[in-house]
Amino acid sequence: MQSNIKFGFRIHQSGYTFEELKRAVILADTLGYHSVTLYDLLGIPALECWTTLSALAGITKKIRLTPMVLANLYRPPLLMAKMGATLDVISNGRFELGIGAGGNRRDHELAGIEFPETARRVKMLEESVSLIKQLWMQDSTTFTGSFYHTFQASINPKPVQIPHPPLIIGGHGERHLLRAVAKHADICNIGSELNIPEHSAKLGLLEQHCTDVDRNFSEIEVTHNTRIVIAETQSAFEQKVAVLAKASHMDIDSYKSEISKSIHGTPEQCIHQIKSYSDYGIGYFFLIFPDPIITDDLVLFANQVMPAFR
Repeated sequence: MQSNIKFGFRIHQSGYTFEELKRAVILADTLGYHSVTLYDLLGIPALECWTTLSALAGITKKIRLTPMVLANLYRPPLLMAKMGATLDVISNGRFELGIGAGGNRRDHELAGIEFPETARRVKMLEESVSLIKQLWMQDSTTFTGSFYHTFQASINPKPVQIPHPPLIIGGHGERHLLRAVAKHADICNIGSELNIPEHSAKLGLLEQHCTDVDRNFSEIEVTHNTRIVIAETQSAFEQKVAVLAKASHMDIDSYKSEISKSIHGTPEQCIHQIKSYSDYGIGYFFLIFPDPIITDDLVLFANQVMPAFR
């Protein structure tokens, strides 16, 4: 089992006020969660991802700030590089750039943003992240690509983190997106609630892409996305499941089937489930707690599960 496993607090912020987000994130920061993530969607009633993370940077101390993930086409790469460098500076080096090609056609179209075919969007993503990294690391960047161009562009101040903030590329496309991960990502985020065989299949393809682009596969950190349903005792877990099933308009058996690949149960059961992934080699977990977020769940997981992986 790996030690020093990292646990990210993943929030789907639709329906939350800033005060509610602030209370939850400050608590997660105090409890030792590694990161907090927000999603990047324009066409839903939710606080905008980057603005909210910037506000959270000023009221937290240790927790890392991670968009999960930015849609590349929403912001030009020079602007994104400037915003990222600024967030890294004001957070004193706590920014992780999560970015993807943008998988939500309706969200783009509602905003009047072109939504090309997958292959083109991924090529745009590859150019964008390549340019962003150059802008972060070089004093002057002249870049001529198929989609983006700069002439003696400069980003100052530079990010705090050297050589640059970690780059997370999110998405599950096997042919195009995983190629971009192989070329550019420090951290990959390639599915939700994958079991070990499913992870193995995806990572086998990623390893082949790494071979094709002459990249060391071991340089890429692997993450796991999962819902987390936790209760102190088995009886309390059954009661929680009944409440969540009713809220989801499902019977209890159907809801249990729905969460069967999540991390769920008592703290001891959650430790056992996480251990199977950490033994496999996964060291970074993004946890989605049920809505509305109950702070007792954050405390229970931090106090009774996280210590087993330090």
